[in-house]
Amino acid sequence: MFVENKPGHLADALATLAAAQVNIFSFTIADTNDYGVLRLVVDKVDKAKEALGLAGYMVVEHPVVRTLLRDEPGALASVVRLVHESGLDIEYIYQGNRDTLCVKTEELERVEALLVENGFRVLSPDDVI
Repeated sequence: MFVENKPGHLADALATLAAAQVNIFSFTIADTNDYGVLRLVVDKVDKAKEALGLAGYMVVEHPVVRTLLRDEPGALASVVRLVHESGLDIEYIYQGNRDTLCVKTEELERVEALLVENGFRVLSPDDVI
């Protein structure tokens, strides 16, 4: 979603989700001079989209793969290397809450299968970690 790059706007967007009883599992934000791109992984996608839309925010849904990272040096590098060596492309990636990793790719099912085949736990939308 896009958040205007002005004091208080991020707080307002997050308050909108809190008022709608939407829990945020993971987030990242990148900014420009005029706006920020806020990427969220939430427990109630439809409720979040509705609440944010009614509050005037532009929201676009992009499914991601969430996986658990091992708590060891090189864990992130091993996931990225695995995806790269398979010939798949990562559009963007960010650390989620606790030990989760969020990966956006055009080939979600292939990345999920690749991760599972290589011993990683892929999280479903219902998994609260």
